[in-house]
Amino acid sequence: MDRYTHFEDLSNEIFFEIFDYLHALEIFTSFTSLNKRISSILQSIPLRIVVLYNHSRRQVDFISSHLTFHAHQVISIEVYDKIRDYTSIIDLLFNRHNFINLESCLLVANSSITKLENVIK
Repeated sequence: MDRYTHFEDLSNEIFFEIFDYLHALEIFTSFTSLNKRISSILQSIPLRIVVLYNHSRRQVDFISSHLTFHAHQVISIEVYDKIRDYTSIIDLLFNRHNFINLESCLLVANSSITKLENVIK
């Protein structure tokens, strides 16, 4: 008899609670392709995207690649427009993805040059 509880033995409700404390990059980095059950759970959770000024382009591309199949799950976005390599993230995310269930959006421009007119239509 196995007296230990394994991570995979946790109920779906516990996973939902855990995912409530994490944003999309943390979830995709930590839990993608772990197993079929967790992948299935990832298909049904609300996602929060947080891209801060200290993120790299590689991290943003990683998030964006997963959003190809999960953009409809995004309920909030907090994005600094420029990241470490000065890439415009707002433009990149909103041109690639349609966030149909977005409830909250915080766009932080690092400079007055940033134009948001193409984002807000």
